[in-house]
Parts: sequence; C-alpha cells; structure tokens
Amino acid sequence: MGENRNDGLRAAALAGIGMVAGVLTGCSVTSEYMRPLPARPTLSAPMDRALVVFVRPSSFARGIGFTIIDEKGRYMGDSLPKSAFTVSMEPGRHVFICWAENSSALEATVEAGKTYFVEVAPKMGALAARAHLLAVKPGSAGWKERDAWLAGATPLAADRKAGQAYLDSRRAATAERIRRGLSTLAEYDAAERSARVLAPADGI
Repeated sequence: MGENRNDGLRAAALAGIGMVAGVLTGCSVTSEYMRPLPARPTLSAPMDRALVVFVRPSSFARGIGFTIIDEKGRYMGDSLPKSAFTVSMEPGRHVFICWAENSSALEATVEAGKTYFVEVAPKMGALAARAHLLAVKPGSAGWKERDAWLAGATPLAADRKAGQAYLDSRRAATAERIRRGLSTLAEYDAAERSARVLAPADGI
C-alpha cells in the first residue's frame, strides 16, 4: 500500500483541497470551503436520507487539513483539527476516501433516517501527516468517546458546491486518488477492514 513519493510531497504542500498548511506545530489550518456554524446542529437524519458525521477529535497535525471525497469523486468536506461536519447521503453503499499523504478508505452502507459516525484520525507520516478513517460504532474504541468528541469539536459546514468545483478542476488527480483509495480498501486485512466498515445497524 505504498504511496508515490511525489504525491506525498504534493500532499505535504497542499494538505488537502484549499488548505493553508503550516508545520505540524504551527497555526491551526483553515479552509476556504468550510465555515463555522453559530450553533451545534442536531444530528438527526432526514427520513429519506442518512446523515454521516465526520469528527476529528485530535489537535495533532493542526497545520494540516484532510479532504474527504467519495468513490464518485464527490466532495464531502475538509476535516480540520478538533472539528466535525455532517453530510446527508442517499441510502446504500458508499466509500469515503481521505486525501492525505496516504489514501485511507472506509466503506459505509447506510439506511435512511439513521446517523453514522466516522473518526478522522491523523497519524505521523514520512513527509506529511497521514490520516485514517475509522468507523465509530458499537464495540469500537471511539463509541464511548463519541459524545465527548463532538462536544469538544467545532461544528463546521462545507461549501460543497465550491469544493466540488475545485475537485472538478483536478479530475486526473481526483481519479487517481479514488483509484488508490479503492485499492487500499481492497488490501486491508480482516481486522483493518472491520475497523473501516459501517453496517446499516451501526447508525442511530
């Protein structure tokens, strides 16, 4: 699951779509495609769609943001340190891919009317921070921490139209990132994959 060295350098420079990246110990990153919300949103899914919550509880790698896309190249949002954002999804199977030095992926099969949770977990990388998408579900390490994570996270909303326009301007790079994410998902061993799968029953 090795990543191309040049791509790692590019990830270190860009640190995700639209990011103003600093060093790991520098200023917290911002994104032109994310805005803070004046109040915490209710995490209730609409009856005809599922709600997916991406939460990054850690302040590690605070100078780097990670862009989350799906297997169709759709922009979900930028994950910033100690923040959370939500995405309304159609029911069914989705693959989420994290654009970092690596290409972490998570598979989610979601039901209408349910809310699901994904942890964005940064780790030390060779050239820049890596990130992993982990399923927050009953029995997982993050399940009991979920409410505290959300309470300590800045709620954000994504400008998905603007973020998508940027993705569309980089079609080749986006397609390659999707290819790598799907390849990574296929290469996980049983334990790794279990930590990166959300089943319909994992929603609340």
